[in-house]
Amino acid sequence: MPRSTKATTIFAAMSRISETQRRKQLIACAEAVARLADHREIVPTLAALVEHDLEIRPVLETVVRRWSRLTPLQYTTVGATRGLHRKKVHVDHVVPCRVLVDRMIINPRECRALLETAVLLARVTAAEHQRLGGIYTHHERLYGRMLRAPVERLAALGRERYRASGIVLRRLTP
Repeated sequence: MPRSTKATTIFAAMSRISETQRRKQLIACAEAVARLADHREIVPTLAALVEHDLEIRPVLETVVRRWSRLTPLQYTTVGATRGLHRKKVHVDHVVPCRVLVDRMIINPRECRALLETAVLLARVTAAEHQRLGGIYTHHERLYGRMLRAPVERLAALGRERYRASGIVLRRLTP
């Protein structure tokens, strides 16, 4: 079966599964995969220098990104609301995917809480997205704090990353 036909078939099947069921499956996947990790002592380092659990990390990142498709935008910046061309507006994870994946590996029992409370999305301009930069390269100390903080503090720490980059986040009303 050609790749595009296979993808179309998969997405058609997904549309028949309730959002609740999809979330349940994603949590189960995250927990199962995170338990397979061998290296739970994670310290802040450049992504290119990570040496452990290299096959597990992309699977967990995929889980986070698929969960994100089910998550409404919670924040925006002033620049992103100015009616810019679609290519100039990005969606950013307020708590970076890298942090979420690392936290899942550190403690697989946190997967549900991380997905349900720390996957927060913000609409930002392309320039703001670039200014936010990588969590390690631009916010090394904050990254270290995010690895150790209770799950319920991650949203506040994620917003701190925006403040440190000089970007004002506005909460979208539901």
